[in-house]
Amino acid sequence: MESIGQRFKNVRKVLNMSQEQFADSLGITKQAISNVEHSKSLPSTAVMNKMLINFDVNLNYLISEVGNMFNNQDKIYKSLRAQLMSEMETMLDARGIK
Repeated sequence: MESIGQRFKNVRKVLNMSQEQFADSLGITKQAISNVEHSKSLPSTAVMNKMLINFDVNLNYLISEVGNMFNNQDKIYKSLRAQLMSEMETMLDARGIK
């Protein structure tokens, strides 16, 4: 079973965010993110609440690794796919590839 810190990191990685970006979105420091991910501390209830609101993270997954990572998996994956496609198109355009 993964630690809450590892699940916290998994959420950040799936969202394709750096520790700094994730910290900014949650209103905490990059060091606080690192501490949670390395199991040096636990996320506060306020931080977990922001994860639920901002990213629709499934609280059961976050606390006990039960269920899907996100409450609305399809919505998250479609959003991430669209973001990746947009980034790829920008890169290809910058290189003159169509």
